Amino acid sequence: MMMLNLSAALGLLAFIPITVNASPAITNNCIELLVPVPVKATNIEYDIPRVHDTISAVNWAVNVTTWSNKNYAARIIRNVTISQTFNIHAKLCVPSVATSKSSTIQLLTAGNGFDKRYWDVEVNPSKYNYIDAAISKGYSVLAYDKLGCGKSDKPDGYTMVQVPSEVEILASLTRIVRSGKLLSASEILSNIKSTELLKKFNVRPKKVLQIGHSYGSVLIQALLAKYGDELADGAILTGFLVSSQATANNVAHFDHDYAAESDSSRFGRYGPGYIVLVKATLQKLFFRGTSAGFEKKLLDYTEKIKQPETVGVYGSEGTLSFSPAAGYSGPVMTMAGEFDYPLCNGDCKGAYEANYTMGLFPAGTNNFTFHLVPETGHALTLAKSAAETAQKMLDYLEDNGL
Repeated sequence: MMMLNLSAALGLLAFIPITVNASPAITNNCIELLVPVPVKATNIEYDIPRVHDTISAVNWAVNVTTWSNKNYAARIIRNVTISQTFNIHAKLCVPSVATSKSSTIQLLTAGNGFDKRYWDVEVNPSKYNYIDAAISKGYSVLAYDKLGCGKSDKPDGYTMVQVPSEVEILASLTRIVRSGKLLSASEILSNIKSTELLKKFNVRPKKVLQIGHSYGSVLIQALLAKYGDELADGAILTGFLVSSQATANNVAHFDHDYAAESDSSRFGRYGPGYIVLVKATLQKLFFRGTSAGFEKKLLDYTEKIKQPETVGVYGSEGTLSFSPAAGYSGPVMTMAGEFDYPLCNGDCKGAYEANYTMGLFPAGTNNFTFHLVPETGHALTLAKSAAETAQKMLDYLEDNGL
């Protein structure tokens, strides 16, 4: 039995688009925030090649995947204690009309290589925009840029932006949301002049749902394993499954450029250790092997919104033990595309390790479900099946009283 290989899944784009039948009276009220998020985590300094241009980016990928070179454990130099506050950019959306679900917040975590726009698709939003879909069902939504991408802080790409610190950012952000002090703790970037409208955003949630894709789903699983019911009332992990074929691919299969060298106008402010996927790899990673399952304009959109990744995240994948979330008892849905290339080497139908996956959520087995999306690759929100996928997610929440 093979465990999920994070290297195969990192960067995996996906979100969950939609067309939902709902009252047209429910629309979005959205506000942009800069949230100071305090973080305490133990990261690791690794013996890995430095990345400062595209040639060294390729050398790094080859070095860390060559079978005879050092493994994860042998590359550890020392622990690095992280204790500081990072500025995390977020978008909070609430229904224009109060609903029974307004006090339930969906907290959205995108995959590696993308920011919150992964959930907020601008192309044909009635089909692909998950935030719009969730709002149309009456939920409140908070989507954020992970550390090192979008409009969030971009610290050292080797020792600062790693799996442990990203798990703790999600944990700390969730606590701020649960406290009802998100607005008061944040700098409000949007120009909101109406006091009545501002009041709508001041939500103290009764429930918080953790929704992720790919690497974002991996972070949520680690969060549930560490903190259990404290930080989630429900979870949907998309682009996530334990597969017998997960180790067939690694980071060397997916081409990266040095971010600042790749596109100086977009990524010139990113320093050493930041890499970015090339367009051909975006197609390989996020879409199925033929163009039948996606529209070309969505691939172009993916190239437009892609974000740098860090070698620190890839290097720290060994910190993930995929321990069972014994302290979490809520509902869990996991989803993957039938033809997911990075997770299943192109065919998930015979590769899904159901018992192992369910074992990651032992207390919630009675409320666990897995859905394999037909005719779809890794990018669930950018596939032609996006609307049906989103509806499946929202139906699952509804069926579980969330």
